[in-house]
Amino acid sequence: MTAVLLMLSALAAVACWVCASPARLAVAGGVLLVTHPAPTLALTALVVAGLTAASGVLVYRSLRDGGWHLVTVCRPNLAPALSPALAPAGGGAR
Repeated sequence: MTAVLLMLSALAAVACWVCASPARLAVAGGVLLVTHPAPTLALTALVVAGLTAASGVLVYRSLRDGGWHLVTVCRPNLAPALSPALAPAGGGAR
């Protein structure tokens, strides 16, 4: 049992080391894709499904809690008040 725990901790350490650098992660992904494309595609499908489910839960909770609001910005029309020369052509100040 101790050997299994040591092997799992070593595997976790190697995985953390690989994932710590985007370059190492890209190289590891490329090697895995070239040598074993089926597990890579399966892992990609699982990650995509997991991210889709997580984003769906996030959107559902945000909409349920009323966390999303449409914000309208109303800017005052300051040009006619500052100078009549800046008023739109063909019409007077409002």
